[in-house]
Amino acid sequence: MNTKKKIIDKICKCLRLSESGNPNEAALALRQATRMMEKHGVTDKQIMAADVSESATQAGRRYNPPFWALALANLVADAFQCRNLISRKYGHAPEFRFIGLGFKAEVATYAYSVLHRYLATAIEQFELTVKQGDSPEHSPDEAEKQRRTEVFAQAWLFRVGRTVSEFVGDKTEQAVIDDYIQEKYGETPEIGSDATATQEADYGDIISGMQAANEVELYRSVGHFFQPELLQHKHAS
Repeated sequence: MNTKKKIIDKICKCLRLSESGNPNEAALALRQATRMMEKHGVTDKQIMAADVSESATQAGRRYNPPFWALALANLVADAFQCRNLISRKYGHAPEFRFIGLGFKAEVATYAYSVLHRYLATAIEQFELTVKQGDSPEHSPDEAEKQRRTEVFAQAWLFRVGRTVSEFVGDKTEQAVIDDYIQEKYGETPEIGSDATATQEADYGDIISGMQAANEVELYRSVGHFFQPELLQHKHAS
C-alpha cells in the first residue's frame, strides 16, 4: 500500500469516527481529518474516490470482443451504476473492468460473467439451428449468418435488459467514479458498437432471441441488495 493511500485511509477512518454519537469524540476526529487533509494536500474528491473499487473479468480471446459482449458489459455496468472500461495488454486476453462504489463493481463482474455464459450458449444453439435449417439452394453466406446472429443476440439483450434494469436503485454520484477514472486512467473512450439493422424477415430470429432470454431470471434479495447467488437459470438444479 503506497503512502498516499495509507494517509487517505487514515483520513477516512477519522471521518467515520466523526459520525460518533459522542460530541467530543466526533469533533476531535473531524479536526484530525481536516488537519491531515490540509497537511498532505488531500482533496474532497480523493476522499470520495476511496469508496470506488474495481473488478475485472476476461472479455474473450479476441482483441476486439463481439458487439454483443460489449453491449452486455455496458448493460450490466448501467444496472449497477458502474463504469465499464476495456483493458488490453500485450500478450494477455482483453478484460472488461467494472468500476463502481463499494461492492457494486464486484457484483457487476459476477453478473456479467454469468450472463455472458448464458448468452454464449444461446448463440451457439441458435447458430446450430440456423445451420440445420439451411438447404443447399438457399444457404446464406457467412456475412448474412453473422448478421442473423447479431439480431438474435440483440433481442436476447433487450429482453434481459428489462430484467436487469429492475435492480437499478438510486443514482450514485457518477462524478465520483468519473473523477477516479480521470485521475487513474486519464481520458477513456466509451466502449460500444453500433446496433445491427433489422429487417422484416428477422421477426423469427428476434422472437427466438427473446424466448431464449426468458430462461434467465434475476432475483432481488431482502433489503433490495443484489446478491451474487441470486442470479439463476430457470432450469438450473
